[in-house]
Amino acid sequence: MKSERGKLFFFGLLLSFLFGVVSLIVSYVEFHAYKTSVNHYLYGIVEKLQANYPSVTETEIIELLNESEKVKFPSELQKYGIEEDSSILYSLEKDYRLSFILNSMLTLSIVLVFCFCFFWYFARKEKHIGEITHYMKEINHRNYMLGIEDNEEGELSILRNEVYKTTIMLREESETLKKEKLALKDSISDISHQLKTPLTSILIMLDNILDNPTMDNATKTEFTQNVRHQVENINFLLVSLLKLSRIDTGVVAFKKENIDIEKLIHDAIKNIEILKEVKNITIDVNIKMPACFLGDYSWELEAITNLLKNAIEYSSVSSSILVEVEDNVLFCKISIRDFGSGMNRQDLQNIFKRFYKGENSRSDSIGIGLNLAKKIIEKDGGFIKVDSKLGEGTVFEIRYMK
Repeated sequence: MKSERGKLFFFGLLLSFLFGVVSLIVSYVEFHAYKTSVNHYLYGIVEKLQANYPSVTETEIIELLNESEKVKFPSELQKYGIEEDSSILYSLEKDYRLSFILNSMLTLSIVLVFCFCFFWYFARKEKHIGEITHYMKEINHRNYMLGIEDNEEGELSILRNEVYKTTIMLREESETLKKEKLALKDSISDISHQLKTPLTSILIMLDNILDNPTMDNATKTEFTQNVRHQVENINFLLVSLLKLSRIDTGVVAFKKENIDIEKLIHDAIKNIEILKEVKNITIDVNIKMPACFLGDYSWELEAITNLLKNAIEYSSVSSSILVEVEDNVLFCKISIRDFGSGMNRQDLQNIFKRFYKGENSRSDSIGIGLNLAKKIIEKDGGFIKVDSKLGEGTVFEIRYMK
């Protein structure tokens, strides 16, 4: 910085010096023109004197012109309109002196203005650099709440704005990391809680089997089936969490293929056929015209299957579920409606949260299916909403924009 300032100051002074030299050359040229004009006037006077007064010799004229003592201006000349300060020679001399003074003042003014602008510019520049340095130190101390945006022009303003953009980016990344840490902490806590209950049940049942060698086969079979059921729950939980983590971390590359909604819905119904038959649920599908959207078929099948599972869970025995499809120029809409017990306000606000269980959920429900469905749908560019009334049922509405 100091080296740059020294160089600029040197070049500024050099330019000022060159300007001064040019001013002196101009003054010299003006002085030369002044002498030439004076000599022309003197030559004219000498010519007239010699023509009108032959008795006056050239030697006398030369001695008179070279006289060093200033002769008093004769007042008799005033009657001819000649004043001391308005005579030709005096005017020429006065103009020359004025020109010299103006050139000198102009040169000095330019040097002073340059020095002022130079030191003002560098003082302002050092102030901005000091501020930017301070901001960088604050950023290094993880203080991202800095308002350093600048609407001015110039290199330092561009630098300030770039630092501001970097600060915003670091602030957002810091906030994202905090949220991710909190989410990871909550997830680990939820997973631990979800695994604790089935693992405890498994250990208790295995201890009972091991501690009672004479246990009857019926009881042993019941315990073994319960252990199998708990292991299946743990496996389902781990598989679902693995899917969620892959989506959250962006590992999954969703395909963009043309999905036939009618085929998607019928395949999802096949996946929950056993659950449907256990509760004797009828699923009515209402598709007025063929409809398609772009997405990943396998993942969308997972999402629709989870939504149908949820509808069956909240439906009463021997009831029905209505699936409707609407297609227009803006979006494709899939509605899944059950006529079960419905959800209260708290359930509606939290139904898509991971590990959340509604008031009327089954005891063995994990509370992860709707969260997974929502993430899959949003990953494919769609969005989902839910509406429910107690005693009347629930409807999930999915829209895929075109």
